[in-house]
Amino acid sequence: MGTSQRLSAGTTILVDKSTAPLVKNHGTLSAGRAQYITLQAPEGGILTIVNIYAPISSNDHAPLWRKLSQADLALGNIIVRGDFNHAKGKVRGEASGTRRMLRREAAAWHQMTSHYGLTDAWNLDSFRRMSRKDFTFDNGRAGPRSSVSRLDKFMVSQEIMERGGRIETATSVRKLSDHSPLVMTVWGNHPPPENPPHYFDISLLAEEELRKEMVAAWKGDQESSPINQGWPPWLEAAIQRVTSYNVRLAKDKRRAQGKHARTHAKKVQLAEIQLQNNPANMEVREILSDAQGKLAEIFQDSVA
Repeated sequence: MGTSQRLSAGTTILVDKSTAPLVKNHGTLSAGRAQYITLQAPEGGILTIVNIYAPISSNDHAPLWRKLSQADLALGNIIVRGDFNHAKGKVRGEASGTRRMLRREAAAWHQMTSHYGLTDAWNLDSFRRMSRKDFTFDNGRAGPRSSVSRLDKFMVSQEIMERGGRIETATSVRKLSDHSPLVMTVWGNHPPPENPPHYFDISLLAEEELRKEMVAAWKGDQESSPINQGWPPWLEAAIQRVTSYNVRLAKDKRRAQGKHARTHAKKVQLAEIQLQNNPANMEVREILSDAQGKLAEIFQDSVA
């Protein structure tokens, strides 16, 4: 996306290396509030994804919805997703205090959703819910001021609705964000990704115990197949031993981190489900805060 305003003030769209060749076009619809990307679908046709971050003030919503409805986007396969900063009416398990749309905003919202034929994927039978958690935002306040709501959505067109898929409100990590990730998978004929090549995890060298084990592997005398005929046999064998051992250590470390993460994620999930019925429950909030803190530590260690 470069360094233009497409990356500024609240929104960005990231694609992996396998998706990058499929990008046809991208741009900004509203600076800091909405951007889009069009992709060549593997089975044919064009997929348009719009990423939005709506203003907090309800007075600023109507201009954004109108701007989106007037955008020169291809109709058909379209997904509008992001933080809409409103919850239209009540949703299952949502706490009181959720703002309803003002009349002017409601008219602009109806204009946009009708223009693209959009429906909230969370309420569609064709998208299987993979979690019991309904809300995506928790204001984190104590007592009667506490509330939870579903501000984040995937709005999908008729074509995407007919494909179907699955949708899930993932575990939140309060220290990273007050929003929970909302994840959606759309069914389609996609080829499986290639297995990534093994790589040397240099971060393991920073841990004294693991570094000693790799040094021991380097000094070993196991036989190995040739890597480079121009290298001395001892060097070929040492490189192969250390590389293989490094891969195994990295896998063991990720497996242990994953086990710990799943344990704390389960605590977060159970606490969040309880908060849907009583956001002011301080005992549950303390359990939630502790588990979210442990998750944040695991995530930070995994990317260190």
